[in-house]
Amino acid sequence: MATTTENILIAPDSFKDCLSAEEVARYLGDGISEKHPAAGITLFPVADGGEGTAACISFHRGGRWKKLTVSDPLHRPVTSGYLVLEDEQTAVIELAAASGLELLTPEERNPLRTSTLGTGELIKDALDSGVEKIILTVGGSATVDGGTGIASALGFRFTGEEGEEIAPCGEAAGKIREIDPAGVHPRLKDTPVIIATDVQNVLNGSEGAARVYGPQKGADEEAVGILEKGLRNISGLILDATGFEADVHPGTGAAGGAALFLMSYGKGTLERGFDIVAGLTGFDAAIRESDMVITGEGRIDTQTAYGKVVASVAGMASGAGKTMVIVAGMAEGDRQELRLQYGAAGVYSLTDIAEGREDSIANAAEYLKATGRMIADELIHPADHL
Repeated sequence: MATTTENILIAPDSFKDCLSAEEVARYLGDGISEKHPAAGITLFPVADGGEGTAACISFHRGGRWKKLTVSDPLHRPVTSGYLVLEDEQTAVIELAAASGLELLTPEERNPLRTSTLGTGELIKDALDSGVEKIILTVGGSATVDGGTGIASALGFRFTGEEGEEIAPCGEAAGKIREIDPAGVHPRLKDTPVIIATDVQNVLNGSEGAARVYGPQKGADEEAVGILEKGLRNISGLILDATGFEADVHPGTGAAGGAALFLMSYGKGTLERGFDIVAGLTGFDAAIRESDMVITGEGRIDTQTAYGKVVASVAGMASGAGKTMVIVAGMAEGDRQELRLQYGAAGVYSLTDIAEGREDSIANAAEYLKATGRMIADELIHPADHL
């Protein structure tokens, strides 16, 4: 049923491997405007702690980008960087920018070999520059190293059975026998690090980092066992040294335990990535001022309900009594069930109008415009058109 709609808020996440959140919002808006030029449209890209979160925050808050060369997941030089907000006191660092899966070819993806060293180098640079707070987004990692790479860059040293120094990577985590924090960065213990994540998995166990996410990063069953042993080893050493118990904190399994040392030896805290973005961008006010909210992400599946953008936006829109629409690159499940689950007036998928998944990705801009036109025809009726 059409609804009188004067203010349309378009608030999607990025479509992974395809378009940024800003691009998704813009193309949907273009499609709606073709049908209803007078409709009031606000583009409001959002994110949940995955790739593109820093760019999303920059869209709303400005800031400057600091570029530098750090180590990629396989310890090769890569041009990376981070966002410094306008207050010059807060750095937004994306783990994926230095330690992300997309930095590797499919053949290179092996979490036994990869590490978060480059992310630690970004954090070190931010600490050296004097920022008072760091927001670390941990989505999209190529790593299951228990945060040993980050720790190494921040001055921790690891030794094995014979006192030999051990370089950080997933496979090496199980060989570490001693953690030496003597050379740790002096600002780590006093600088808040907010770890933005969209998952609630603990570090170890059947729902832990190695078992759930290892295979997505290239680990076979044997590798998963090695990674799991390494994570248990690291978390046990940290527990003995600091009293920090990883598995009582939902979210410690994010990015293969990347936040362990930030939380146990520093002032790191885990928060839902979407909540951080919403708070920094004033999303509450934008929802209140809208009549209809259109959100979306690349894939709607069983994971969507666990802190992803669509579920989070749907909850806020429903709470504010707003009409809500979902757009996905691909949506799994019965459309009516999805509408009921998320309280949506409509659920649209690009694959429903494209010639398969590859076509939907290659021509996403045009399919998003077409979807915008469909939403306009089926659900939108601006007041000045009545």
